[in-house]
Amino acid sequence: MMIIIMKKIRFYKYSILFFITSCSLSPGMHMDSSTTWLGEKEYLNLEYDGTTHNIEIESINDNILSHADVSNNPYKIGIGDKLSIMVWGLPDAFPMVNINPEQNLRAVNTDGTIFFPYAGTIEAVGKTQVDLRKELTMRLSKFFNDPQLDVSIARFNSQKVFILGEVLRPQKMSITETPLSLADALGTVNGINNNTSSGGGVYIIRQASSSLTSKPRIFRADLESPAGFIMAGNFYLKPQDIVYVNANGTTRWNRVISQFFPFSSFLNSIDNLKDN
Repeated sequence: MMIIIMKKIRFYKYSILFFITSCSLSPGMHMDSSTTWLGEKEYLNLEYDGTTHNIEIESINDNILSHADVSNNPYKIGIGDKLSIMVWGLPDAFPMVNINPEQNLRAVNTDGTIFFPYAGTIEAVGKTQVDLRKELTMRLSKFFNDPQLDVSIARFNSQKVFILGEVLRPQKMSITETPLSLADALGTVNGINNNTSSGGGVYIIRQASSSLTSKPRIFRADLESPAGFIMAGNFYLKPQDIVYVNANGTTRWNRVISQFFPFSSFLNSIDNLKDN
């Protein structure tokens, strides 16, 4: 009799816990989410901002790129990046001694521009380092004969990815001129937690593009096998991607994924997440 009573108590305790957990949502968000299967495809149904979104969960295996493919898309300068611009052979106009290196850095302003002596205000956002160097060279050529200069990005501040969930060191990580693969990102945070993570449930949430018809995308990586890690090494992350490692035994992972939508609310809530 005592055993039966204890089993009932345990049943009610876990039922209450499940109810509380499944009903917890972020402030201001109404969520009615579920995972459905259509044929061999898996979809996540999300309702937020008064609109229902049906998002297909894609395998990273179908989105593999070669390093050459990614390298053909060089880093584009963004707001907050700090640029180092060195002009050679013109010490009177551009002295290179007795100057603190930080003083030589040019931060990209919120309007996407930088100011450089003799060149004036230049649009920097969206340009590559090569593009900006050509623009500066052309402008300085109006005042100097054959100016020689170099442009590099000293601080990558504009483009981030976010590594969350069952990893050893959750953090936000800068995208740089070197392509960042999923395997590289997980290696930087010391890998997934072997005791609490589900290797088959690693998700990459990618926000919609600026197109009005574009939808967010969700990719799934299966890291329970060596082949999965090989695939992860050829899946490259994009700015504002969220990598989420699901916990072991979590069946309603979509409740957690839901908290990342819309992206603006998510990004405003993780300012205290440690940088790499």
